Amino acid sequence: MSATAVAGGTDWAERLRTGLIEPVERAFTGQPAAVEMAAICLLAGGHLLVEGRPGTGKTTLARAIAACVAPAPGAEAWRRVQFTPDLLPAEITGYEQPLLTGGMSDFRRGPLFAHVVVADEINRASPRTQSALLEAMEEGKVTVADRTHLLPEPFFVVATQNPVDLNGTYLLPEAELDRFLIRVAVDFPARDAEVAIAAGRLTDPDDFGEPALQAADIVAARAGLGSVAATDTLVGYAVDLAEATRSTDRLTHGVSVRASAALVAAARARAFLDGRGHADAKDVQQLAVPVLAHRVEPSGGAAAVITSLLARVPAPENAACAP
Repeated sequence: MSATAVAGGTDWAERLRTGLIEPVERAFTGQPAAVEMAAICLLAGGHLLVEGRPGTGKTTLARAIAACVAPAPGAEAWRRVQFTPDLLPAEITGYEQPLLTGGMSDFRRGPLFAHVVVADEINRASPRTQSALLEAMEEGKVTVADRTHLLPEPFFVVATQNPVDLNGTYLLPEAELDRFLIRVAVDFPARDAEVAIAAGRLTDPDDFGEPALQAADIVAARAGLGSVAATDTLVGYAVDLAEATRSTDRLTHGVSVRASAALVAAARARAFLDGRGHADAKDVQQLAVPVLAHRVEPSGGAAAVITSLLARVPAPENAACAP
């Protein structure tokens, strides 16, 4: 079954490529793998953590993604939050404003109430404010003064993070890291890409024009992922990789059960974007580092550990993973 059939006769793979991936690549050039991971993350219903040193285009990547999707009526397309040490939780979730007449109050929505929320330099905020994101990222809602408020669909957090060796940064809590489906590391661009940037030849996200995709399109495409096959054999392979992180002495702890489910969801999304109706072992292998590495606390480099586990854990034959 192809992605066309899965999505009810509409070629979602092509629409997502031309309406999302290609425009983002015009603004964020030279790192197509990072753009692909961002598209997979959005489609799979997860949240994206972008890590890199200042000046590597982390915020540009996030802005470009946000500029590609038109909001639902009454909703905002995107909001940006600059995380700082003095940022308070209420400044991102919103707060109750007492009315002058009677004992009623009015909820003032914070910047989380947008389809795409760019959380810039998330690890410069205090742990207390970082933790305020958790309910929103996990459940698509926030609770303020015992009242629950639903966030718009789709809801996609793109958080940028500076390396922890920079002054003024905090380690993200393990529980928060586990809420990010994918982490991508961005580096300084290759020479040709930097020349294009310096010459002003890239497209600013503000100049993308009318988005080709609507918020409802992303919701509909996500609904189609359930029809992308992931056999028990393939799911077992993802679980074996997760279990391998828990048994190696190169990591202080392994990944949670959420991680293996995330790996399968991302594999389905990658297959969908590739126009395939089933995920295979290569999808899992290509996504293992972006999905798993940020969830473990390594004594060495997390990516290197996950890569070594990929070499140790037997992969099923692709034919055995197909329907």
